[in-house]
Amino acid sequence: MSKLCKFTSPVDGKAVYVNPARVSVVYVHKGEPHDTIIGFGKDFMLGVKEGLEEVVATLDKATADKG
Repeated sequence: MSKLCKFTSPVDGKAVYVNPARVSVVYVHKGEPHDTIIGFGKDFMLGVKEGLEEVVATLDKATADKG
């Protein structure tokens, strides 16, 4: 099982946990303020407070540590 990655909800500041094996896309929505979005397939998107580079680095590290 993959290690879960901890991020922060931009709405309430609470922790959200992501399984990096299930992530299909990470992008930034250019609204105000900018939102980093983690996509799981085509049906579920999760906004997080962390920046794009930090999210990608965290997911990459968790994936590399898995095996």
